[in-house]
Amino acid sequence: MPTKQWHPMFVIALREALFDVGPGDIEIKAEEALSSKPLNVDVLVVKKKDAVKLRHPVADIFRKYNLFEFKSPDDYLEPNDYDKGLAIARLYKVLEHPKMNNLDQLTLTFVSSRYPRAMLNMIKDRGLKVLKDMPGSGFYRVDGEAIPVQIMVLRELTKAEQSYMFSIFLARNEKLKLSSTLMLVQKCLEDPKNVYRKDLMEFQFKNKLVTNKELEVILRMADEMSAEEKAKIEDLLANHPFSRAMFEKRQEKYRAQCLAQGREEGREEGREEGREQGREQGRQEGRAEGIRAVICRFLESKYGKDSADLRQAIHEISDPGVLDEVAGRLFTVPSLEEMQRIVQVGLQKSQKK
Repeated sequence: MPTKQWHPMFVIALREALFDVGPGDIEIKAEEALSSKPLNVDVLVVKKKDAVKLRHPVADIFRKYNLFEFKSPDDYLEPNDYDKGLAIARLYKVLEHPKMNNLDQLTLTFVSSRYPRAMLNMIKDRGLKVLKDMPGSGFYRVDGEAIPVQIMVLRELTKAEQSYMFSIFLARNEKLKLSSTLMLVQKCLEDPKNVYRKDLMEFQFKNKLVTNKELEVILRMADEMSAEEKAKIEDLLANHPFSRAMFEKRQEKYRAQCLAQGREEGREEGREEGREQGREQGRQEGRAEGIRAVICRFLESKYGKDSADLRQAIHEISDPGVLDEVAGRLFTVPSLEEMQRIVQVGLQKSQKK
């Protein structure tokens, strides 16, 4: 499996989360070095215009300089990370903006896939308030620090519109991961030239972060799309061996299902044809029986017991067309003998058919 470079992907995800600004409104810097020694800010977002409004809730506390401390899905936030983050924020102010008198232009955001229980307990033990779901699900706002601080727990985000760019970090929240991945696919289709979305999608495939279930849902979604959009999804999935193998496996399964369905439909058509033939035969027999009843009642009424043999012969005629011919002559036949001849001819015709 390729090495997962989580931090660069978080930067890309953050760029996608904050995409709704004009050129030059914000600047996002990855691993901003604070000194010649290895001491970096994971991500720095510089808001260049005060009037800029960003829709993603992560930006709700933004000031001018917004620092991020990020933990990969394999890592977690420890209590000491909190103090380290505060120290780095103050050091950033001292080294990069020494003339800044106050800290009100700084914010600090911790990002983790997991819930940082120990860190939050430590913050509360210090007498600071932790405001849950502020400004929305997955966010914990710390009230009482000189610098606005928040903690974003990615697995607790509830809206796909806010989590799709972080879908690669959501492996242990199956429902959210699925909805976020589907939203990311839709976003890729809406704007195929968006390099951030493309990189996030390719990272998932290269590192086999897309589950079989997710791929099946994506392919089912493609089946309901236009031919053009379906082709785009197939092209997206065909870019990497992992997804291509799954796609080809599904196609083979689909072909087998189609073949089996075709066979079953053929058998069903045969059964339906048999049922239809049976229904038609039943209709013909019912019609014949009705005509026989009319003929026999007429013969019994006109000729009495002398028509017993004729009535028996009528019951041996199965073809309703022949019975129609016999019935059509009932009121014109002058004698019993002539009636016997007509019935005998009809019986012969029916036997030939």
